[in-house]
Amino acid sequence: MMRPRVLVAGLWHETNTFSPIATGLAAFRAYQWAEGDGLAARYAGTNTEIGGMLKAAVGADLAVVPGLFAGAIPSGTVTRDAFEALAGRIVETARRELPDGVLLALHGAMVADGFPEADAELACRVRRALPADAPLVATYDLHANVSAALVEACDMLIGYDTFPHTDMGARGEEAAERLAAMLATGTRPAKAFRKLPMITVPQMQATAEPPMAAVMARVAEAEAVAGVDVVSVAQGFAYADVDHLGVAVTGYGSDPTALAREVDAVAAALEAVREAFRPALVPVEQAVSLAAEPGTGPVVLVEPADNVGGGAPGDGTAILAEMLRRRVAGTVVIWDPVAVAAARGRARFAGPVGGRTLPVLHGGPVDVEGAVVFDEPAVRYVRDGAYMTGQQVPMGDVAVVRTGFGLNVVLTGERVMPFDDTHLRRVSIDPAAEPALVAKSGSAWKIAFQAIARRAVVVDTGGVCASLVERLPYTREAARRCWPLG
Repeated sequence: MMRPRVLVAGLWHETNTFSPIATGLAAFRAYQWAEGDGLAARYAGTNTEIGGMLKAAVGADLAVVPGLFAGAIPSGTVTRDAFEALAGRIVETARRELPDGVLLALHGAMVADGFPEADAELACRVRRALPADAPLVATYDLHANVSAALVEACDMLIGYDTFPHTDMGARGEEAAERLAAMLATGTRPAKAFRKLPMITVPQMQATAEPPMAAVMARVAEAEAVAGVDVVSVAQGFAYADVDHLGVAVTGYGSDPTALAREVDAVAAALEAVREAFRPALVPVEQAVSLAAEPGTGPVVLVEPADNVGGGAPGDGTAILAEMLRRRVAGTVVIWDPVAVAAARGRARFAGPVGGRTLPVLHGGPVDVEGAVVFDEPAVRYVRDGAYMTGQQVPMGDVAVVRTGFGLNVVLTGERVMPFDDTHLRRVSIDPAAEPALVAKSGSAWKIAFQAIARRAVVVDTGGVCASLVERLPYTREAARRCWPLG
C-alpha cells in the first residue's frame, strides 16, 4: 500500500490594519520563504509549525509533498498582488499534486486587500483544488481572529496553547498526527465554534499568568473529556478592523454533545474573567525614572503600543527621547534604514533617529549622537531561544550608536521582533549587563528577558498597537460592539 501523500504548506501574516506599512511580496521574501525541496532544508528540526509537521509526518508514515511556506513580519494590509501570488502557488501545487491530505500553517489574522478573511480565503481555495475526500488540517496562532468561514473550510483547526509562544512545533506535530488518523480511518471529527464579542490585548494574554492561566486550565480539563480531542482558544488580534475581530474557541472530537458542552464551558471561563483583561500602564516619565534607579539587572521598559510583533513600525521615540533627556543608560532598538545608512562606515554618528512612520502617534525623530560601536551589512541570526527555535531571522543593515552616558541605540534596516535575546547578542550587546532594555512588544518579550529582568514596567505611549483599544479608530460596527468598546 502506498503511503498517503500530504501537502505541507502555509502562509503566515498578522495584519495590523491601522499600520500604513503595506505588506508586499518583498516582505515575505525578506522574512520567511521556502518551497519544494527547500522547505525541509530550512525548517526541519525547528520549533515551528512546519518543523513539527515534517517531524510527525515521518512518524506517521506520511509522504510529504512540500509546497510553499511564506511569512512576513506583522505589518499593514497584505497587497492583493502579494496574496494572489502566494495563494496561487500553494493552490497550484495542490491542483497539480492532488494530495491525499493537506497540512496548512496559518496565522489566522491575515487581512489582504479585497480579502478581510484572507486565511479563510486561502483555505477555501485549497479545499476546492483537492479531491473531495482529502482532509485539510490547519494550525493557527493564539492571536488569530478566527472566522466561521475558516472553521467551515478546514476539517480541524489547532491553535497554539502558549503565549509567549513556545509550542509551535508541538502544534505542528499534533496537526500531522490528527491528519494521519483521519486518513487511516476515513472519518472526520465533529466541530464546535464559539465567537465572543471581546477584544483583549497582548500584554494581558500570557497563558501562564492571570487571567489566562485559569482559562487554559479549563482547556486542559476539556481535552481530558472522552469524545473531545482538541480545544483551542484564539485570543484574537485587537489591531485588525474587521467584522470577525475577537476571541474564539474551537473544538473537535467524536462526541458532538460532549464537545459542545466543553467548548461552551471554556467560552464561559473567558467571560468570567473578562474584567481582568483590562491593562495597567505607567506614564513615560515615571517609567524612565524607575529605569534610572540603581540596581542589579535590567529594568525592562515594555512598549506594547510600538509592538513590532503586532505590526507597529518599531520606530517610536517616546521612550528614547526621555532616556536621552534624563541620560539613562541601556539599550533600545529602532527601525530606521535612513539612520543606518548615515551611520555605517563612520566612527561617530550625529543625526535624527526614528519617528519616520507615524510621528503623531509614535513620536517624531530625535537627535542622537555617539560612537558607532557596531557596523555590519545584511545581519542575520538563527533563533536559539524558545520562540521559533532554529528559525532564520534577517535584521538588515545594522549600526549601534553608543552615547557618552551608555545608551545603545541599535539601528536596524529590517524590523526586528524582540522575542529572543539573540538579536542583541548578535550585535555584541549583553542584555543581562544593561541597566535598561526597551522591548517593543506585548508579552512575548518575556521569553527573552523575564529571567534577567530586575523589574518590568509597561509604558503608556501612543501607537497602532495601543493597549487601550478605546484609542484605536475602529470603523466596523461588529468591532465597535466588542467589549470593552461596546
